[in-house]
Amino acid sequence: MSVASKKEDKAFEEMIEKQQADAKTVAPPAPALPYCQKDMLAIVGTAPTMQGAPYDDPKFEIWSVAQATSYPVFRRYDVLYEMHTAGYWKEAAVLKRLQETKAPIMVMQDEYPEIPGSVAYPIDMITTKYRRYHTTSITYMLAWALHSFLMTQKPYHVALFGVHMEAREEYTEQRPCCEYWLARMEQAGMDVFLAGGKILASQGLYGYENYDPVCWKMRQRINALTQGINIRANEEQEAKLKKHEQIGAVKEAEYWLREAQTGALPSLKPEEKEKMSKDLP
Repeated sequence: MSVASKKEDKAFEEMIEKQQADAKTVAPPAPALPYCQKDMLAIVGTAPTMQGAPYDDPKFEIWSVAQATSYPVFRRYDVLYEMHTAGYWKEAAVLKRLQETKAPIMVMQDEYPEIPGSVAYPIDMITTKYRRYHTTSITYMLAWALHSFLMTQKPYHVALFGVHMEAREEYTEQRPCCEYWLARMEQAGMDVFLAGGKILASQGLYGYENYDPVCWKMRQRINALTQGINIRANEEQEAKLKKHEQIGAVKEAEYWLREAQTGALPSLKPEEKEKMSKDLP
């Protein structure tokens, strides 16, 4: 190993030690939410790969979104997360589901007497010690798993099932946030497994793999055609609005025509009639 490599490894080890020390310094009162109790953790969403989660493997602790209890394939959990506001979970159907679940630990924004097992997420501590960046319930789990590891060395392995981030909303807002926290976890020395989806995935190393000049030109052509389609769609929308304006103008003109034909309009001088005709749409 070169001297440079040894220096890099030592710097990396020092960085991890500092992260662990920072997590433990000036420790606030212990949150009601317990740390992960096992070396291996499965975080489960509701995308198709949720059925492959290690429900029958006792070595795994399982955290999931509360909505997963509505899926027949979801068979076991240790901790559920319901991070929506009361405006959502107090809806009759949702409240009934949460109450009937009787989860041993239901992580929420606060403790609520209506929800058995509800525990407040330590949001102030997490957003003080780490970046204030969360766009989905999953990232609250990832952040707590990271903090748990830095405090207790558990879990060292985190597996995501049913967390794909392939839909448009997820792709633009939720996926980058998940990738940030997963990168923090790997940087801290944790092992990450992804069962499927688009998180931390690409079609190849940029500039090294999957480059083909013909494919590049085809992609450029597709982009140009797509842009043209969007332009035509905007033009069609503008034409539709113009059409409605003209229909409204015709109806207004017809109204005044009927008024004039029935004598409902007051007698106008020739110059007033001429001005009125010019003002008509």
